[in-house]
Amino acid sequence: MNVLTSKRIPQRLRGTGQCTFPKERSERLTARSSESFPPVSSYATLQFLIFDQGRGSRIAASQRDYGPIRRRDSQRSGADVPESRVSGFFVKFVIRDDDPCAITRPEELEACWGSVWGEIPVCLSVTPFRVPGREGKTAEVIEEGNEPIPLEENRELVAYLRDLIAGGRVHVAMHGYHHTKPGGMPEYVAAGNLRDKTLHGRQYLEKLLGCEISTFVPPNNGLGLEGFAAVIQAKMNIVNNQPYGRLLGIPSSPVAAADFLIGAQYALRQRLGLRSLFSVNAYCRFKQVPYQTVGPSTNVAVLKDAFEVCRLENGIFVMATHYHAFERKLETGERVGEIVNGLLEAGRAADDVEFQTYDQIWSGASR
Repeated sequence: MNVLTSKRIPQRLRGTGQCTFPKERSERLTARSSESFPPVSSYATLQFLIFDQGRGSRIAASQRDYGPIRRRDSQRSGADVPESRVSGFFVKFVIRDDDPCAITRPEELEACWGSVWGEIPVCLSVTPFRVPGREGKTAEVIEEGNEPIPLEENRELVAYLRDLIAGGRVHVAMHGYHHTKPGGMPEYVAAGNLRDKTLHGRQYLEKLLGCEISTFVPPNNGLGLEGFAAVIQAKMNIVNNQPYGRLLGIPSSPVAAADFLIGAQYALRQRLGLRSLFSVNAYCRFKQVPYQTVGPSTNVAVLKDAFEVCRLENGIFVMATHYHAFERKLETGERVGEIVNGLLEAGRAADDVEFQTYDQIWSGASR
């Protein structure tokens, strides 16, 4: 579920883009509203909102054609660096692509991201020992005929990923251990022995791919308290929308009590409008950032509102998708890949958006 669901977006924002912002936020829109979403060659049509820089109100909902990603010169001279970057006010945009594993073919990833390798970093959520499901579904249990497949058995993919990682084009997060759904529940809610599996999975991926891994993306976006504890013990940060502080219930230790209070003050500040929903939550032993889903069930109106609010608040926009879903269609008839490309093109065209990796947002986060 998106951070900004229809219940959490103020009524004035819901599906319309009409809103009123404090003067300092409105002024940030100066000189960017006319360039925010330039038209490009065909594919899908997205209706993105353009706000009047003086009043902060909606002045247009323009239909734009978003097509294949266009390259833009990333080597800018100092004189060409946007003022928003110099002042430190800009949106951090992170690409999250889930499910690469031993059954993934390099050409599948190339078809999705080949046009941006080397220009925009892509964060891949990799499963070390995937248990394949039947008919495209996630397996519930390990049984005869669907034993775990170690990533190392796909030598072509491993070589491909190592090359991309060495070139700084791909950054890897751990995405579960087996990616099963025991009893129909997410792996990191219902599976056993999670602490040992998580530590082993991280060490395995680091050795196999030749990179450090500091980020965990839970399979099926679900974490129970044991799942959180396993990831924290393995010293990874988390991309997840679940409010950790609320899950703690009655704290059982001083650290848990501190995390509970940290989560409570984050929630209070957000309710009072003093803190963006698009922020990293820094707890005692790990950090957590929310994400926005781009998939077949995505509500594009909510997604576009979320992107605009994130820009107005100079937040962190983590776009979560799946490479194997790019050709699937939304109810509107658009393909998932078209929505993804539209968002990337909008980000690349804006002066206030910078594409980053997980490590960059973790290093820049504080309480």
